[in-house]
Amino acid sequence: MKRILLIDFENVQKIDFELIDLTDTEIAIFVGKSQNRIPFPVVEKTQTLGERVRWLKIAGDGKNNLDFHIAFELGRLCEKFKKDIELIILSMDSGYDSLMKYINDSGIHIKRIANLAELADSKKQLPTSRFTGLVVSNLKKIDNQKRPRTGGTLKKHIESLLRDKASANEIDLIVEEMFIAGLLTQTSNRLKYDLDSPKE
Repeated sequence: MKRILLIDFENVQKIDFELIDLTDTEIAIFVGKSQNRIPFPVVEKTQTLGERVRWLKIAGDGKNNLDFHIAFELGRLCEKFKKDIELIILSMDSGYDSLMKYINDSGIHIKRIANLAELADSKKQLPTSRFTGLVVSNLKKIDNQKRPRTGGTLKKHIESLLRDKASANEIDLIVEEMFIAGLLTQTSNRLKYDLDSPKE
Protein backbone atom coordinates (compact mmCIF):
# COMPACT_ATOMS: atom_id res chain seq x y z
CA MET A 1 0.00 0.00 0.00
CA LYS A 2 1.27 3.44 -0.90
CA ARG A 3 2.01 5.78 1.99
CA ILE A 4 1.98 9.54 1.58
CA LEU A 5 3.46 11.80 4.23
CA LEU A 6 2.26 15.41 4.26
CA ILE A 7 4.49 17.69 6.32
CA ASP A 8 3.31 20.96 7.84
CA PHE A 9 6.70 22.68 7.69
CA GLU A 10 5.39 25.81 9.41
CA ASN A 11 4.64 23.61 12.41
CA VAL A 12 7.43 21.00 12.35
CA GLN A 13 10.92 21.74 11.05
CA LYS A 14 12.72 18.75 12.58
CA ILE A 15 12.68 16.19 9.77
CA ASP A 16 14.91 13.12 9.88
CA PHE A 17 14.18 10.43 7.29
CA GLU A 18 17.32 8.38 7.86
CA LEU A 19 15.84 5.73 10.18
CA ILE A 20 12.51 5.30 8.38
CA ASP A 21 11.62 2.81 5.63
CA LEU A 22 10.62 5.01 2.70
CA THR A 23 10.28 2.22 0.12
CA ASP A 24 6.59 2.87 -0.65
CA THR A 25 6.43 6.41 0.70
CA GLU A 26 5.96 9.71 -1.08
CA ILE A 27 6.48 12.99 0.77
CA ALA A 28 4.88 16.40 0.29
CA ILE A 29 6.42 19.23 2.33
CA PHE A 30 4.19 22.30 2.64
CA VAL A 31 6.13 25.51 3.21
CA GLY A 32 4.59 28.81 4.32
CA LYS A 33 4.72 31.82 2.01
CA SER A 34 7.04 33.72 4.37
CA GLN A 35 9.34 30.73 5.02
CA ASN A 36 12.25 31.69 2.81
CA ARG A 37 15.04 29.85 4.62
CA ILE A 38 15.14 26.06 4.65
CA PRO A 39 17.94 24.53 6.78
CA PHE A 40 20.62 23.00 4.56
CA PRO A 41 20.65 19.59 6.37
CA VAL A 42 16.93 19.19 5.61
CA VAL A 43 17.45 20.01 1.92
CA GLU A 44 20.46 17.69 1.74
CA LYS A 45 18.54 14.77 3.26
CA THR A 46 15.46 15.20 1.10
CA GLN A 47 17.49 15.63 -2.09
CA THR A 48 18.64 12.00 -1.89
CA LEU A 49 14.98 10.90 -2.12
CA GLY A 50 14.62 12.35 -5.61
CA GLU A 51 11.13 12.54 -7.11
CA ARG A 52 9.53 10.97 -4.05
CA VAL A 53 9.71 14.39 -2.34
CA ARG A 54 7.75 17.48 -3.41
CA TRP A 55 8.27 20.91 -1.90
CA LEU A 56 5.05 22.94 -2.07
CA LYS A 57 5.22 26.67 -1.40
CA ILE A 58 1.74 27.83 -0.48
CA ALA A 59 0.08 30.89 -1.99
CA GLY A 60 -0.92 33.85 0.16
CA ASP A 61 -0.80 34.65 3.86
CA GLY A 62 -3.43 34.29 6.52
CA LYS A 63 -4.44 32.27 9.54
CA ASN A 64 -4.52 28.50 8.85
CA ASN A 65 -3.65 29.13 5.20
CA LEU A 66 -1.18 26.25 5.03
CA ASP A 67 -3.70 23.96 6.76
CA PHE A 68 -6.23 24.63 4.00
CA HIS A 69 -3.65 23.73 1.36
CA ILE A 70 -2.99 20.41 3.10
CA ALA A 71 -6.74 19.78 3.42
CA PHE A 72 -7.17 20.39 -0.32
CA GLU A 73 -4.30 18.00 -1.11
CA LEU A 74 -5.86 15.36 1.18
CA GLY A 75 -9.11 15.58 -0.78
CA ARG A 76 -7.24 15.25 -4.06
CA LEU A 77 -5.33 12.19 -2.83
CA CYS A 78 -8.46 10.52 -1.42
CA GLU A 79 -10.22 10.93 -4.76
CA LYS A 80 -7.22 9.66 -6.73
CA PHE A 81 -6.32 6.59 -4.66
CA LYS A 82 -9.70 5.76 -3.09
CA LYS A 83 -8.92 3.33 -0.24
CA ASP A 84 -5.57 1.95 -1.40
CA ILE A 85 -3.50 4.52 0.49
CA GLU A 86 -2.23 5.47 3.94
CA LEU A 87 -2.09 9.20 4.65
CA ILE A 88 0.04 10.67 7.43
CA ILE A 89 0.20 14.30 8.50
CA LEU A 90 3.34 15.40 10.34
CA SER A 91 2.17 18.29 12.49
CA MET A 92 1.58 19.20 16.13
CA ASP A 93 -1.58 21.08 15.10
CA SER A 94 -4.73 19.28 16.31
CA GLY A 95 -6.82 21.38 13.92
CA TYR A 96 -6.56 18.53 11.41
CA ASP A 97 -8.13 15.96 13.74
CA SER A 98 -11.83 16.46 12.92
CA LEU A 99 -11.08 16.25 9.18
CA MET A 100 -9.06 13.08 9.80
CA LYS A 101 -11.99 11.50 11.63
CA TYR A 102 -14.20 12.23 8.62
CA ILE A 103 -11.63 10.67 6.27
CA ASN A 104 -11.14 7.61 8.50
CA ASP A 105 -14.92 7.14 8.70
CA SER A 106 -14.98 7.01 4.89
CA GLY A 107 -12.63 4.00 4.98
CA ILE A 108 -9.34 5.73 4.15
CA HIS A 109 -6.58 5.34 6.73
CA ILE A 110 -5.14 8.63 7.97
CA LYS A 111 -3.35 9.73 11.13
CA ARG A 112 -1.43 12.69 12.50
CA ILE A 113 1.96 12.38 14.16
CA ALA A 114 4.10 14.96 15.93
CA ASN A 115 7.41 13.19 15.32
CA LEU A 116 8.61 10.77 12.63
CA ALA A 117 9.67 8.37 15.40
CA GLU A 118 5.96 7.58 15.87
CA LEU A 119 5.85 5.69 12.57
CA ALA A 120 5.57 1.93 13.06
CA ASP A 121 8.60 1.20 10.87
CA SER A 122 10.79 3.86 12.46
CA LYS A 123 14.04 2.80 14.08
CA LYS A 124 14.35 6.24 15.59
CA GLN A 125 13.93 6.46 19.35
CA LEU A 126 10.99 8.48 20.62
CA PRO A 127 12.09 11.68 22.36
CA THR A 128 12.21 11.33 26.14
CA SER A 129 13.51 13.45 28.99
CA ARG A 130 13.96 12.70 32.68
CA PHE A 131 12.42 16.11 33.39
CA THR A 132 9.08 15.63 31.59
CA GLY A 133 7.27 14.27 34.66
CA LEU A 134 8.45 17.23 36.73
CA VAL A 135 7.27 19.71 34.09
CA VAL A 136 3.85 18.04 33.79
CA SER A 137 3.43 18.01 37.59
CA ASN A 138 4.27 21.72 37.68
CA LEU A 139 1.81 22.57 34.89
CA LYS A 140 -0.97 20.63 36.65
CA LYS A 141 -0.64 23.03 39.60
CA ILE A 142 -1.25 26.03 37.33
CA ASP A 143 -4.80 27.05 36.44
CA ASN A 144 -5.52 26.05 32.84
CA GLN A 145 -6.23 29.65 31.83
CA LYS A 146 -2.84 30.77 33.16
CA ARG A 147 -0.68 28.11 31.50
CA PRO A 148 1.68 29.14 28.67
CA ARG A 149 -0.27 29.43 25.40
CA THR A 150 2.51 29.42 22.81
CA GLY A 151 5.47 27.15 22.20
CA GLY A 152 7.87 29.99 22.98
CA THR A 153 6.30 30.88 26.33
CA LEU A 154 6.10 27.20 27.32
CA LYS A 155 9.80 26.75 26.63
CA LYS A 156 10.59 29.86 28.67
CA HIS A 157 8.44 28.51 31.50
CA ILE A 158 10.31 25.19 31.43
CA GLU A 159 13.65 26.99 31.31
CA SER A 160 12.67 29.04 34.37
CA LEU A 161 11.43 25.93 36.19
CA LEU A 162 14.54 23.84 35.53
CA ARG A 163 17.01 26.74 35.71
CA ASP A 164 20.40 25.43 34.53
CA LYS A 165 19.48 21.73 34.66
CA ALA A 166 18.32 21.45 31.04
CA SER A 167 19.76 22.65 27.73
CA ALA A 168 17.67 24.09 24.89
CA ASN A 169 17.76 20.66 23.20
CA GLU A 170 16.51 19.00 26.39
CA ILE A 171 13.63 21.49 26.60
CA ASP A 172 12.72 20.69 22.98
CA LEU A 173 12.65 16.97 23.92
CA ILE A 174 10.28 17.67 26.82
CA VAL A 175 7.85 19.56 24.58
CA GLU A 176 8.01 16.89 21.84
CA GLU A 177 7.40 14.13 24.38
CA MET A 178 4.33 15.97 25.69
CA PHE A 179 2.93 16.32 22.16
CA ILE A 180 3.49 12.64 21.37
CA ALA A 181 1.89 11.57 24.67
CA GLY A 182 -1.20 13.66 23.86
CA LEU A 183 -0.65 15.89 26.90
CA LEU A 184 -0.26 18.88 24.61
CA THR A 185 -1.90 19.85 21.31
CA GLN A 186 -1.79 22.97 19.21
CA THR A 187 -4.42 24.74 17.15
CA SER A 188 -3.70 27.96 15.26
CA ASN A 189 -0.41 28.31 17.17
CA ARG A 190 -2.22 28.17 20.54
CA LEU A 191 -1.43 25.38 22.99
CA LYS A 192 -4.08 23.22 24.61
CA TYR A 193 -3.36 20.99 27.60
CA ASP A 194 -4.81 17.56 28.41
CA LEU A 195 -2.49 16.65 31.27
CA ASP A 196 -4.66 13.88 32.72
CA SER A 197 -5.22 11.91 29.51
CA PRO A 198 -1.97 10.60 28.01
CA LYS A 199 -2.36 8.96 24.60
CA GLU A 200 -2.29 5.16 24.61
